[in-house]
Amino acid sequence: MVQTHYMTAARDARRFDQKMQASYRKVYNMAYRLSGNRPDAEDLTQEAFIRAYRSFDDYEGDKPFENWIYRIVTRLFLDLRRARRRRVSAVSYDAPWGREVGEEMALDIPDHSANPEKQVMDGVMSEDIERVLNKLTPEQRVLVALADVEGLPHKDIAEIVGTPVSTIRSRLHRMHKSLREQLALLSKRRCLAGS
Repeated sequence: MVQTHYMTAARDARRFDQKMQASYRKVYNMAYRLSGNRPDAEDLTQEAFIRAYRSFDDYEGDKPFENWIYRIVTRLFLDLRRARRRRVSAVSYDAPWGREVGEEMALDIPDHSANPEKQVMDGVMSEDIERVLNKLTPEQRVLVALADVEGLPHKDIAEIVGTPVSTIRSRLHRMHKSLREQLALLSKRRCLAGS
């Protein structure tokens, strides 16, 4: 009896590992599109797979694993955004601004240059599209990533987000219409500025 339990657990662990290996890149890409930065994407991906492993018994094998893991990543991302909105950052005026080097003070200046992924994305997406997409709420970002980037059907998106299909369709329709209008307005402004 105990031996069959261990055999089943080992088989499930192998099955999970295979599914994780097959979907890791897509899950990371999804996390990156949602968060917009590498450290958060790495954290979201790692946490999603940890949670998926812990609750792998709940996974319904007849449904796509990617949809299930996307749901976990999406919820983690939304939780992260909510937590960051609530967090108040405190700054101590007594804390040193740099570190002493010999007798001189050297200031640590943050590097605001784009990371390699950002540079690639900047080259792929136009400035206007990026500007408009940055105005999206986290929930809207999730819908765009799932529908327009991942190309998932509305039924799968509804399952991942936990919202009826009709709601997904109407939100995407309104969002696409708004994005087109904003892009047209930016284009018109650029044309007027150029004349």
